Amino acid sequence: MLHQFAAEFLRAYPGANILIASKDDLQGDKRRQLLSRIATGDWDGVLITHASFERIKMSDEFMEEYIQNEIDQIEDAMCTEKQDRGNRIIKELARAKKSWEAKLAKLSGANKKDDILSFEQLGIDWLFVDEAHMHKNLWRFSKMTRVAGLPNSNSERAFDMFVKTRHVMEKHKGRAGVVFATGTPVSNSMAEMWVMQRYLQPKTMEAYQVGMFDTWAGNFGESVTALELAPDGRGYRMHTRFARFVNLPELMSMFGEVADIRTAEMLKLPVPTTHKETVTIKPTADLKAFVQTLVARAEAIRNGNVSPSVDNMLAITNEGRKAALDMRLIDSFAEVEDGKVNHCAERVFGIWGETKLFRGTQVVFCDLSTPLENGRFSVYQALRGNLVERGVPIEEIAFIHDYESDSAKDDLFKAARDGRIRILLGSTQKMGVGTNIQTRLAALHHLDAPWRPSDVEQREGRIVRQGNLNESVRIYRYVTEGSFDAYIWQTLETKARFIAQVMQGDTGMRSAEDVELAALSYAEVKALASGNPLVLEKAGVDTELAKLSLLRSQWDQQQWRNKQELATLPGRIERVQARITGIESDMAARQDVSGGKFLMEVEGNRYTDRVEAGKAILQAVYGNKAKRDRNIGQIAGFPIAAKVTVLEGMVLVILGGIEYRCNHAESAQGFVRVLENTLNRMEMVLQEELEYLARTEKRMADIHAEAAKPFDKAARLEWLKQRQREIEAELDLNKGENTAVEETAEVV
Repeated sequence: MLHQFAAEFLRAYPGANILIASKDDLQGDKRRQLLSRIATGDWDGVLITHASFERIKMSDEFMEEYIQNEIDQIEDAMCTEKQDRGNRIIKELARAKKSWEAKLAKLSGANKKDDILSFEQLGIDWLFVDEAHMHKNLWRFSKMTRVAGLPNSNSERAFDMFVKTRHVMEKHKGRAGVVFATGTPVSNSMAEMWVMQRYLQPKTMEAYQVGMFDTWAGNFGESVTALELAPDGRGYRMHTRFARFVNLPELMSMFGEVADIRTAEMLKLPVPTTHKETVTIKPTADLKAFVQTLVARAEAIRNGNVSPSVDNMLAITNEGRKAALDMRLIDSFAEVEDGKVNHCAERVFGIWGETKLFRGTQVVFCDLSTPLENGRFSVYQALRGNLVERGVPIEEIAFIHDYESDSAKDDLFKAARDGRIRILLGSTQKMGVGTNIQTRLAALHHLDAPWRPSDVEQREGRIVRQGNLNESVRIYRYVTEGSFDAYIWQTLETKARFIAQVMQGDTGMRSAEDVELAALSYAEVKALASGNPLVLEKAGVDTELAKLSLLRSQWDQQQWRNKQELATLPGRIERVQARITGIESDMAARQDVSGGKFLMEVEGNRYTDRVEAGKAILQAVYGNKAKRDRNIGQIAGFPIAAKVTVLEGMVLVILGGIEYRCNHAESAQGFVRVLENTLNRMEMVLQEELEYLARTEKRMADIHAEAAKPFDKAARLEWLKQRQREIEAELDLNKGENTAVEETAEVV
């Protein structure tokens, strides 16, 4: 996309002096020349690809200092964890430390004769990063073992970007210098927002003490416990994961300091209207039999009969997804007469014929297969073969995988925009970002469901885009019944809706449940395999019921805490009012001892000189160690007392309607000064007490209002309980065995 960016840059700023750094410019000796040009030229902008940007390195000195700082932080964390005997986290931290030390050793042992300019020497004072979500796999250390959507990996790309952003932001006191642009800042989990904040607002996170992931998660996240089917299928057990996000208005307010969020609904760009259709395919006998084997495998995993290295739920989910796409990906000899390939080819061919005069184009997305499967079945080859048999010229069909270089892709995209290539097949990764072929796109086909909502956005962003000459476009989703397809699409939609609500800053949302999609649970596999919709509904009802029951329990506990607090508030208000009355009477009785009117009595002696009075106080406080907690004199009509406290030792207090504690002092004059300052602070103390009274009275009113409100989800909770009883009765689960599930599975 380098030349596209250059063209747009000059369209916006025709007089700009820009340098375009291509991949070739960083090869061999050209690299030294390019870096010298960047450093010495008076450029308004330097345009460079992600891959080329990574090849410009930070200096070894900067990297050594940064890595040593990371190692120091890990060692501090390890010392803290040893106190708590956190064995597992200690091992993880030790592994991380070893990894960082290896990086450090590699730097130290590197040949430092390279005279090529480092990133710091180029004079870059601002970074603009497009598709910033590609740098989200940034390392963190955490006591939390598993956070959905936020892998604890340290990709070289993310690490490189992070250290460069630190350097550039240092020039702007850590508060500016970097702009991230992305359509999907949160691609899979709200936890990814922490990564974006770590890049863009380090000072703010430091100020709010949420710079470490665990403190951020403690403020904005909760562990959520939900029910799932037990391994023996005869009951349910609790499963806990980090999935609920709380204090969302505060989180989005903080994120809003650096995020300018514009959704499609806000922008209302001139894009074509979309007609979406789900094409349902009946499962074959082979697929049904295979899904039943997945249930047996899932049960073996849950029972602990299989090592995770041999089989796990992620492997089962992936194979289940492949089977839903085409059983021939699992078994090359499986019979698939009327599967997804045939249904997709039928619609692609129909639209190809309809749009022949306009030379309309189509894209087909498929992530779970490739054109070259090393002699095995390929969905790509099968779909192309089917289309050619129907009459589509083979030269009008292209696989994105066949075009590796930038120039080859550029030619391919131009051919698609011109309508010479009319059907383009590819994966989300290869045909998502930067694939600008929308000019004649009439239809998009999802042969399989991707992993993340952001992947769906990237796919559909190819066709629902400015510059499409079609007023209306079609998007097809192909779903095989009785497979993982429907469930994964449903979960993707739920997650996308959740992310959209949060990103739009819905102020009514104080908390929201994040949705994980990495592997299906045993309960979900069992329900999908059975083909009985009641079983899947029961899994959903049970899970929601568990959550609402937990919320009800928390609400009951909060109501109890409110009543306990409410019982103490009248007494607290009474005490504050008494203090206010005491301060007001003290202010009225206070004598003027300012300037030349100074007068103080210490141990029966009167002083008009501040230095002498101070010496007398020092002697009275520290001279006789045996006498503590006693009155030592008076000032402005108030007694002065010396008191001993556990934390601060000896302190001076002025005794009036309330006690006024004086700050600590070392010198004779200092003692007198703090006494006079304390007298002058009475107005401030009164103001603080009045504000505290107002807050306490408001708190009492708020608790009264809160106590009067009923549990807002009570009706839903009762309905769920009733629905659970009905489903259990229909499935005969009261017998103690899941016979209905097994019988239904056999019938289907």
